[in-house]
Amino acid sequence: MPPNEIRRVRGNQISMIFQEPMTSLNPVLKIGEQIAEVLRLHRSLTNREALDHAAELLTRVGIPSAQSRLRDFPHQLSGGQRQRVMIAIALACDPQLLIADEPTTALDVTIQAQIMDLLADLARDRKMATLLISHDLGVVAGNADRVAVMYAGKIVEYAGVLDLFKNPQHPYTRGLLACIPRLGNKNTLPTIKGQLDDLSRATEGCAFLERCDIPCSSGGSKIPQLHEIAPDHYVRCWRS
Repeated sequence: MPPNEIRRVRGNQISMIFQEPMTSLNPVLKIGEQIAEVLRLHRSLTNREALDHAAELLTRVGIPSAQSRLRDFPHQLSGGQRQRVMIAIALACDPQLLIADEPTTALDVTIQAQIMDLLADLARDRKMATLLISHDLGVVAGNADRVAVMYAGKIVEYAGVLDLFKNPQHPYTRGLLACIPRLGNKNTLPTIKGQLDDLSRATEGCAFLERCDIPCSSGGSKIPQLHEIAPDHYVRCWRS
């Protein structure tokens, strides 16, 4: 799409919550202005209407005393409150798709759970699709319906969350799950050998080949295709 068309979609039909709200929010603009800007741009509201709606959004995402909080700057809020402001901005225009990029990384475990519960409630109430990007497999297991595992920029396994955690098929997925600490396990955690290749260079063949514990000589310079190995379970691997 041309830039002007993308601008109408971004923040309107598709919104995004970024990993670190303190680097995403403008430090010199008040919270109310940052939420109102989205509403003026995409909904053509007056400044007063936009600020009133911004207060409603802050209340919806669980920030008390919303009217007074509109006058606060980002540094006056806690980490959890800043993330809730980011959610309010993302939801201002009722998007069809919300992309959440590591939305709980900088938060403690209790606040993490509150944020994920809030996102689930909002998605259900607004009938909104959510794409969660996370390295935290516990967060993935507790919140996703379907999971796409990516390596070197490509999906290597895609399945329902229960199926993927109970029956991982790609060696990289198995390696990730094996690295999760478990209570009572005194053994050294296994690691995935080697390092990720330089992604600035084109990859020939399977990108995971040099790090894989399972010998495989298939495919030569061809990249394995994502194929269905069971109902709704897809894997990109020569062995599957």
